[in-house]
Amino acid sequence: MVRLALASSVVLLLIAGCSSSEMDAAAQNEEKPALPPQEIAIGDYAFRAYDPAANTQTRFDFSLAGLVEPNDLAGLQAELEKKKIRIRDRVMIVSRESTIEELEDPDLIMFRRRLLMEMNRLIEDGQLSDIYVSHFRVKTR
Repeated sequence: MVRLALASSVVLLLIAGCSSSEMDAAAQNEEKPALPPQEIAIGDYAFRAYDPAANTQTRFDFSLAGLVEPNDLAGLQAELEKKKIRIRDRVMIVSRESTIEELEDPDLIMFRRRLLMEMNRLIEDGQLSDIYVSHFRVKTR
């Protein structure tokens, strides 16, 4: 079945007047399976936020990871290391600005969406397609 499709593609390319190098490139593109996104560690975060108006202190403790296309992985790892302080700052700001409802959501949908948006604003070499939060603990007293 695949050989028949490949043979018909070659015949169509010959009719259209393509060179053999173009046919080889077309055959290679058909045979390469797409690689799945790769997981990349962003960091572990543990910090406190104090709200003087409510006289409460909130303790955050979680880890972040993201999904990235395989061809962007190396550049993104270097960029995450280079921008480690700025990323930590944005993670802390998003965490502190989140409402109780967002933090109590079992799927953390809005929290994750805001983190993903902020991460992609900081990144120049590639983009994260999704972000994951693990070991998530928030305690307010």
